[in-house]
Amino acid sequence: MTDIYQIASIGMQDANLRVDTISQNAASASVPGYRRHVVAGRPFATALDTVDAASTAKSAVDLTAGGLILTGRSLDLAVESDDQFFAVTDGSQTWLTRAGAFRLNDDGVLVGERGLRVVGPDGDVRLPSVDVAVEADGRITQQGTAVGAVQLFRPVDRASLMAAEGTLLMAASGVEPVDAESGRVRSGALEGSNTQVADEMVGLMSIARQFEALGRVVQGYDSVFQRAIEKLAEI
Repeated sequence: MTDIYQIASIGMQDANLRVDTISQNAASASVPGYRRHVVAGRPFATALDTVDAASTAKSAVDLTAGGLILTGRSLDLAVESDDQFFAVTDGSQTWLTRAGAFRLNDDGVLVGERGLRVVGPDGDVRLPSVDVAVEADGRITQQGTAVGAVQLFRPVDRASLMAAEGTLLMAASGVEPVDAESGRVRSGALEGSNTQVADEMVGLMSIARQFEALGRVVQGYDSVFQRAIEKLAEI
């Protein structure tokens, strides 16, 4: 492959990944706790040295806070600090999330998205019923008696957060618990998505222009290459 074709191919593959990311963002604009995905930049020299340019691109996340949605439901929780998250687990892997629409499963365990178990100070959070109150420090009470607690976490390195499925985030650097005095939650509210559909559409139009420009570059190079072949044939 010639350099011109390789450069155009890298540009088109990256643009295609950005289209997929925009589609995901637009589809999730109304999902509480969703964090807008962004394609992480990478040095162009690295892309040229990679056989499959798109395979090395990563989906990072925009950590800007979304607006509050008041629900009045006690197990709907929003995190007040931008750098703190709930943690959910399937028993083998743990993810961070800002999506606090929790419920009880059949075993009385507090779960979130995809039925993943919410991580508390001592592991699973088991509650006698949904008729509870959640205090700002995460303590869960029923008629004034403590019956459990939710725990907030923060990534060791915010820059290491990568998008996973849905509202879930992965922290490659690991996570650490937030002490009860620093972590504050708001019961009866959810944090909305931080995606603005209008901004995503502007980004989509920009990518469309990028595709057109790259296409013209390839067509122009093809024309020059064809004329060169024709001249050689005349010799």
